[in-house]
Amino acid sequence: MAAIEVIRTSAEVNALVPEWVELWQRDPNATPFQRPEWLLSWWHHFGQSDLHIVCIRQGGRLIGLLPFYVYFDSAKNERQLLLVGAGTSDYLDGLFSRECTAAEACEGLVAIADGVTWDVAHLMQVLPHSPIYSGAIRIGAPAVEQIAGESCFRCPALPMAELPRKVRSDVRYFRSAALGRGTLRLHLADASSCKSCFEVLVDLHSARWRESGEAGVLSDPNVLGWHFEAVPLLEAAGCLRLYVLYLDAEPIASLYALVDPPTRSSRTEYFYLIGYSPAYAEIKPGTLITAMASEYAANEGVEFIDMLRGNEAYKKFWHVKEVPTYGISIARSALARH
Repeated sequence: MAAIEVIRTSAEVNALVPEWVELWQRDPNATPFQRPEWLLSWWHHFGQSDLHIVCIRQGGRLIGLLPFYVYFDSAKNERQLLLVGAGTSDYLDGLFSRECTAAEACEGLVAIADGVTWDVAHLMQVLPHSPIYSGAIRIGAPAVEQIAGESCFRCPALPMAELPRKVRSDVRYFRSAALGRGTLRLHLADASSCKSCFEVLVDLHSARWRESGEAGVLSDPNVLGWHFEAVPLLEAAGCLRLYVLYLDAEPIASLYALVDPPTRSSRTEYFYLIGYSPAYAEIKPGTLITAMASEYAANEGVEFIDMLRGNEAYKKFWHVKEVPTYGISIARSALARH
């Protein structure tokens, strides 16, 4: 029988990080959005005071981890139990080794209902194979309300020569137009350059949004602080792919991505944020860096490119397929009775 504990203090959370990383490596379905470098950096800039991490252990070994926090929605006068990273992470979930069952994930939900004060759990952007999703469904209607999540979109990671014909033709055309102006160079950030490369992304992304008269997500100081903290940690963990595309010495596009580890049998790279110079819009720097980053990913053994949430028109150009996600709402009173 699994043992379940809920940890809350900074000291406990920091002590848990090595086990958290080790469990992430063992979870065949984990994405980089479940890494402690991503989530704890997020918590430092968006969290309030109610962090609750459910640890499921078997024989003392961590087999499941559910990172929750309580958010007070003043408009609804409702205390909501959410997964850490809610709102800014495209895939949300816990972590589970192969030994962790849906029943044990359900017991983790019961534990958070017994020891923490909240009104309703909203677990969004979850994939259907997750034990936390299956565990919640076990509780059954009407206690659990299933909600459609926001779909993500993915396509194969391909070298430019293997892109679909129309895509390949357009990429070649814009690449030729760019080369008519200078030399193209794709730079991949490393430990020494990841912070400066992220600053390039901020400048390009902000310039693009100013052109349309809007602020853009990187105008939020909390978002900026979160990513400036997370980027070097993700790079050190081997999960960061931060590209800058230069035309001669001038950066014209940047792409912030996360990637699955080489140990995964089927690897995905997640294209999280892109910025490009409006001054070069006619040569489509966003298209060029997407194609070049996809080729780089394919050459290092990545199978899929995930362009994440949002059904923007540009994604259809890349022949993406929809990846549905799901949500669940559960009243705490239903779990307390379970």
